[in-house]
Amino acid sequence: MKHLLPTVIALSGFFLSPLAKAENAFAPMIEGPITVSTTTQRATPSYSDVQKAAALRSWKRSLILLAASQAIDITSSYGMRELNPMLAGPDGRFGTKATTIKIGTAAAAVGVEYLIVKKWPTSARTLAKLNWASSILTGSFAVHNYAIK
Repeated sequence: MKHLLPTVIALSGFFLSPLAKAENAFAPMIEGPITVSTTTQRATPSYSDVQKAAALRSWKRSLILLAASQAIDITSSYGMRELNPMLAGPDGRFGTKATTIKIGTAAAAVGVEYLIVKKWPTSARTLAKLNWASSILTGSFAVHNYAIK
């Protein structure tokens, strides 16, 4: 298990490196018609209020899944030996300290996302996709924990 972390980091670097090279890797995807300004001859996206509202609803739904996956992971890990030294208690187990850290980290992430969505509403769809991905990953950890109990 000690050698799993470098492998995960290497694989994530491999899969995320094309995104780092892309010019607009984290720019939200443009859906809908594109209008062309005659003064600058530059294409600008036209986001309607309906698209913004749909992206916001999608982001809010992803927050529910994010919270649920964190809760399931906490319940599946509680009392078990913890490999992450930041989360492990004095006896090396997942306990109250780890639960507090996980909930605090998730709450901070939601708070930062809220501020981002408030400033740039079109980023809600991208953040929703990130939340879904992290929820799937956290859920897979919970499934693994339940399998070894």
